[in-house]
Amino acid sequence: MRRGVRPGPRRIALVTSGFDVGGGVPTVARWLRDSLRSTAGYVVDVHDLATSSRDSNSRRLLKPKSWARRSLRNRPGATESVTHWGANAVEIETMRYRPRRELSHALQNYDLIQVVTGTPAWAAAVVEVGVPIVLLVATTVEWERQQHLAQQTGALGLWRRAMTSVVVRLERQALGKVDAVLVLNSAMLDRVKSAGQKHVIKSPPGIDTTVFSPASTGWRPDGYLLSVCRLSDPRKGLERMIRAYAELVKLNGAVPHLVIAGRGQLPSPLLTLVADLSLASRIAIRPNVDGGEQVDLYRGASVFIQTSYEEGFGMSVVEAMACGLPVVSTDTAGARESVVNGETGWLVPQDSEPSVPTLVAKRVREILRGDGAAIGRRARERCEAVFSNEVTVARFREVYDYLLERDPA
Repeated sequence: MRRGVRPGPRRIALVTSGFDVGGGVPTVARWLRDSLRSTAGYVVDVHDLATSSRDSNSRRLLKPKSWARRSLRNRPGATESVTHWGANAVEIETMRYRPRRELSHALQNYDLIQVVTGTPAWAAAVVEVGVPIVLLVATTVEWERQQHLAQQTGALGLWRRAMTSVVVRLERQALGKVDAVLVLNSAMLDRVKSAGQKHVIKSPPGIDTTVFSPASTGWRPDGYLLSVCRLSDPRKGLERMIRAYAELVKLNGAVPHLVIAGRGQLPSPLLTLVADLSLASRIAIRPNVDGGEQVDLYRGASVFIQTSYEEGFGMSVVEAMACGLPVVSTDTAGARESVVNGETGWLVPQDSEPSVPTLVAKRVREILRGDGAAIGRRARERCEAVFSNEVTVARFREVYDYLLERDPA
């Protein structure tokens, strides 16, 4: 039975995974935490679930000494209010989605649980707590892993496909047990509705448009080309980007340099490809850039490029648009939510894989030779109207108000 709401500021448990790893999920989690605190006055604590088979707070099958661990909890520091939770038998993926008695007990002290995750299965860790649960989810495990599983062979590939099939079942169960689901794109909206969840709303995250803003000098036609993403993630399609840039160089040797930035390291095969295409002097790899550097990178660029196979949303695209950059992106569910094709940039179809680099190069060249400044202005205007903090946080608050003000069951 649900309890009534306590007096005083509402207390939100923001449950997520990989909070310190980087990528879209922790970026959204940080944005939501900070926005709820600053604009809504909520008390928000982050509870971060283990994602690694080597997680130091977990009980590990391959480390017998960890079996005697009394707690899976790593208490938060004084400033971040982030509690990290290990898992039992963490080497087995599905165990990371299992409830922990200690975690469930801790979450009962909140008015509402907000889960921010890439795929729905993570919500399975908290669905039995007895507190209203809102799930913000980007994609499904099948969509997320499609490209990765296609590259897996042998026994490891069989194991990961088997784990994925189990996770798919966990996703369906979690979607049916949470109180509301917030999705980032229309494709996911349809998918969640088809799973039987009735309270599902398209509610993309936002950004601080006062921080992510254009350079005072305006759009730079001579600025470098830019991509920001998780460098080691095969879903990002960086091989296609490198090949697209090679075609641009062939068309015009004076084309600006390309900067590929983000968390992690670029895999060795992609570094080899850069060398084989004689682009080492023209492509700069910027690993592990921080937030301040990222804004400066956007402001110094001319065109933002994304060549992902799949995106649930794509925060970097919105950040780039807020900084006044035209965008050339492959046509993903996420990019369709942010980029208005032909107005704030271009969406490149993916139905013919060999043609993607050529089409990306064509669209980038059109922007550089055309009115990139006008496209960038329209991109900025769209971000202010649709993705600003004020607009996007209001959607979350409406859902919270509905769940917290209704009569307890």
